[in-house]
Amino acid sequence: MPPPGLYSHEKRLIQYRSPRSTEEFADYFLFRWALLRKPLGLPRGSERDALEDAAYHVAAYDRQSVIGVGRVHLEGNHMARVRYMAVVASYRGQGVGREILGRLEQFARRQKVRICWLYARENAVEFYKRNGYVIGGVGDSELSGVRHERMEKHLG
Repeated sequence: MPPPGLYSHEKRLIQYRSPRSTEEFADYFLFRWALLRKPLGLPRGSERDALEDAAYHVAAYDRQSVIGVGRVHLEGNHMARVRYMAVVASYRGQGVGREILGRLEQFARRQKVRICWLYARENAVEFYKRNGYVIGGVGDSELSGVRHERMEKHLG
């Protein structure tokens, strides 16, 4: 049995945690840009927003390499928003995204959040549905030209 925070996925030992150092945060943000913004032709820096310091971040590491990321930030009215979820293609379908999302939701529950919501790109809608999210309308994302669905999950 792996120690707490480490999970075995197909003979890989993956660690899930927040980045701890300036270097780890640099790798985390580079990963977010490379997977979420670069394919859309957006510049470095577009992978960040003004809420980074107030948000809770989770990264998945295989050895020292970032293989997945996600973030949640608290909003008023017992709500939180999940953003910047990404998993490298070769690790998709192995539970990495589910584990990251679950840790973000756990954090939100500890903060007395009742509803997590997000804007899901079309290719991620089914992932979020499998994880208990429902569509609540067309998303109004800051990414023009990329269709999103607004989805939410009641945390109980």
